[in-house]
Amino acid sequence: MARIRRRNHGFTLLEGVIAAFILAIVMAAMFAAWSTCFNESANITEMTSAANICQAELGIAGVYGSANMPIGTYSTTTSQGTWTGAYIPATGWTSGATAYFSYSGAQLASSASAGVFFSLSVTVTDSSVLQGTGTSYTLAPTSLRSVVATCTRVSTGVVDFTMATNLVSGGL
Repeated sequence: MARIRRRNHGFTLLEGVIAAFILAIVMAAMFAAWSTCFNESANITEMTSAANICQAELGIAGVYGSANMPIGTYSTTTSQGTWTGAYIPATGWTSGATAYFSYSGAQLASSASAGVFFSLSVTVTDSSVLQGTGTSYTLAPTSLRSVVATCTRVSTGVVDFTMATNLVSGGL
């Protein structure tokens, strides 16, 4: 009987090249996935900060209450009053103002402050109001005050988050 002798062969060059190619594809996919995860994590953190800033601003509006929020300008076309501005700690509710915040949500003094990342504006739209003369108006007990806070990334001008609440002069 003839003996069959088996030889142990190592990898051929072609098998090594194919294995290296597959390994390179897997590693590239893994690094791309990590990059995507890190970018999404940063995006989620940014959106959370923007949401917290908006929520805090609406909380301030709620504490002030409907009667203490600023009155805007009446439009005969829409039969509504509109005010736009922001809450600035030094001056209170300031018409035409924009508040500025850092990435972590700390309010800053101005747009020139170091670390400015977000800007915030507030729009109050009043409906069911009592028209005065010209563009003035007063609130009725049933006036609805819609308060919208909009947080924007300063570097790109992209709105990161918008949040709203309603206040009623006579309560809910």
